[in-house]
Amino acid sequence: HHFRLGGLKIFLDGSPQVRTAWLRRPYEGSEDRGYGTMTDEAVKEAMETAAEHRVQLLAHCNGDAAAAQFLTCLASAEEEWPQLRELRPVMIHAQLLGLDQIETARDLGAVASFFVAHTYHWGDVHLRNLGEERASRISPAASALKAGLPFTFHQDAPVIQPDMLETVWCAVNRRTKAGRALMPEERLPVEEALRAVTRYAAWQYGEEGDKGTLSPGKRADLVILGKDPRTADPEELRDIPVLATVKDGETVYTRE
Repeated sequence: HHFRLGGLKIFLDGSPQVRTAWLRRPYEGSEDRGYGTMTDEAVKEAMETAAEHRVQLLAHCNGDAAAAQFLTCLASAEEEWPQLRELRPVMIHAQLLGLDQIETARDLGAVASFFVAHTYHWGDVHLRNLGEERASRISPAASALKAGLPFTFHQDAPVIQPDMLETVWCAVNRRTKAGRALMPEERLPVEEALRAVTRYAAWQYGEEGDKGTLSPGKRADLVILGKDPRTADPEELRDIPVLATVKDGETVYTRE
C-alpha cells in the first residue's frame, strides 16, 4: 500500500556550505577541517545492525574524510558480514568524494547518491570555502560513471524542492548561481542524468524489477513532459513542464 521501510541512516559529518563537512584538507583560510560525528566502532555497529536485519544502510558523508571513514569501516564490516554488499550501501551526498576513493567505493559495492544541485544552489559558497580545485569537482558524477561506480541524484527535501528536472539541469550544466562553471569534465550527458533519477534510483533501492524503466511487466509509474529532454537545449531542461503524472497506471496529476 505504498509504504516501505527504506533502511537505516547514519550521519558521519555536516555540510560544506557551513564548514562542518569533515575534510582531509582544511577549509580555505583556516586550519579547520570540519569534524566527524561517529566513532569507527559506532559506524561498524550500525553496519552490523543493517546486516543482521538485512536492510540497506545509508550514510550521510559530505566530506572526503567522512567518505574515508565510511569506506574503511565498510571494508572491515564486509569481511564479517558479506551480505552488506548485496544490500547496496549508500553514501548520501558524497559531495567531496575524492577521485582516489571512487574505485574503492565501487569495489565495496557502495552507491553514491549525489546532491548534485549543490553546484547551483551553493556552488559560489563552495568556491569560497573550498577553493577552485575542490569546489569545481564537487559531486563528481562523470568520474563515477567512467569508473563504474553506481550513482543517483537527490534533493534532500525539504532542503530544496524535489525538482528532478532542475537536478538534471544541474548535472548537465554544472553552473553556479553567479554563472561560474564547475569542472566541465564532470558534466553528464542528458540521458545519463535522466537515468540517475529513474533507472539507477530504482536499482539503488532494490526495486529495479518493478520500476525505473518503461518495460513490460513493470509498474506504470511515469511522467509526461512538455518537451523531450534528450533533444531540448540543455539550458531549458529545468523549464520543461510536467504535463501529467501517472502512478500504477492511474493519472494522479494533470497540469492546468
